[in-house]
Amino acid sequence: MEIGTAELKAARRPLHIIEERELEIPDLTMFSPDHPPSPYRFPLPLKSGDKWGYGRLPDGSTLLAIGWLGNSVNSNGPVAEDVIDALVEAYMTKTVFSDGTAGWHDCELCPGPESWYSDGQVGPVILWRGKQLRLYGHGHHLLRHGTAIFMTPALILHYILDHGYRPPEKFLEATTAGEFLRPEDLTWEAFPPADQSPTG
Repeated sequence: MEIGTAELKAARRPLHIIEERELEIPDLTMFSPDHPPSPYRFPLPLKSGDKWGYGRLPDGSTLLAIGWLGNSVNSNGPVAEDVIDALVEAYMTKTVFSDGTAGWHDCELCPGPESWYSDGQVGPVILWRGKQLRLYGHGHHLLRHGTAIFMTPALILHYILDHGYRPPEKFLEATTAGEFLRPEDLTWEAFPPADQSPTG
């Protein structure tokens, strides 16, 4: 799928940091070509063998934000079961990239901590096809469809199933027609010699 500049020009809006642990980015925000494949402005840490470095998107890719809701749902509606199946499979097969930060991201839509902490574990539990899956609010998926790469938080299943969020059509199409990227799909670049760890 090709993403036209004119089509997305209206959606090109600045990234908003609401609070230190709250992150809101409007759907289909298009990042600059040199932006790392991360919701943050610092590089995405990636390991190759025993060495740490940076992960970069393939040349010619367009990075788009999906599902960084902050404290409000901007689009409600039903989502097809095959889309949910694809997202569950992606989470269970660990196609989640760490964003290089410590800890986890809470859901600003949930009423309180009781939705997050149970059985001594962190993260909401979703129920799908008779099975329970606990989601850890850390990291994000990178979903490629043509030249577009959609960046969506690991909690997107929680937003869809528990808060009624409906992502844009282009993303829904990509979940079944595209592919979730893995570390080996990114371009790896080494850290400078004096900086061989993701935290410096």
